[in-house]
Amino acid sequence: SAQVVKEEKRRNRLNSIKNELEAGRIVGFDQIFAIMSETIGSTEMGISFYAFRKKVLDPGEFTLNEVMRLAALFGVKYDVMAGWLRDRIKAKSKSRIFRE
Repeated sequence: SAQVVKEEKRRNRLNSIKNELEAGRIVGFDQIFAIMSETIGSTEMGISFYAFRKKVLDPGEFTLNEVMRLAALFGVKYDVMAGWLRDRIKAKSKSRIFRE
């Protein structure tokens, strides 16, 4: 059925993101959104598109709960997701506080 095909595509997209995150090949949300649209991402996270986009642009705004939900969605360990987001924050930050 169409629903089964849709679910299969979703699973494949999420699995691609999982593999790429774990391999360290994804360095930005743009790469995630090339696999899964931003609209689908916000829907999967259960937050509005606008709120999701704000967090994507400023990853420090993701709550711990949301980091856990992202990790669960992509099927990666919490530490992988949190570390990935931390790297995004450090890359964007002008502050020395976030630079080791």
